[in-house]
Amino acid sequence: MTVTVGTTTTWTTGTPNFWDNGTPTSIDAAVISTNYSETATLNACTLTVNNNAVVAIPVGTNVNVQGVVNVVSGSMALANTANLNQSLDVTNTGNISVTCTTSPLMRQDYVLWSAPVTGQQLQLFSPGTLSNRFYTYNPSTDYYEAIASPSTTNFIEGTGYLIRVPNTHPTTPTALSRTFTGVPNNGNVD
Repeated sequence: MTVTVGTTTTWTTGTPNFWDNGTPTSIDAAVISTNYSETATLNACTLTVNNNAVVAIPVGTNVNVQGVVNVVSGSMALANTANLNQSLDVTNTGNISVTCTTSPLMRQDYVLWSAPVTGQQLQLFSPGTLSNRFYTYNPSTDYYEAIASPSTTNFIEGTGYLIRVPNTHPTTPTALSRTFTGVPNNGNVD
């Protein structure tokens, strides 16, 4: 598939901050070069974060990018229920963080997690969880099997991991927030 790129527009400092070449559309290259935390849906052909910009995508906000997301410098964080949607199967570069919040849970409950990024280690994702409480499903046995070493194992794209909440989690129903950090996954998973 060929993508036609329109113009490049850059989020820059002003009063207030603004897109220097108009709000990007699905055919425009968007460059964020200063801090960004808008609640409006962001549409772009490609998205680049540079100049040490801090990009904070608020709860429930969508970022729709046709092509690549490239975090050169700075950071890009998606809050719970914020979405990064990509329509082309391209390889992204640079790390983002994605925070997810569960329904209320109690100590010794489990959550089935799947990472939206590449490079997230299991134990670092849930450091308060005992190392013998990380599992993945084995379809040939129809059982969940323990991960031998969650401190040296990364999430695998498209794979669910059953992880018990930290041992310090309350005994009363309390939501749990966790943050994934890594290169955003994209494309089909076989």
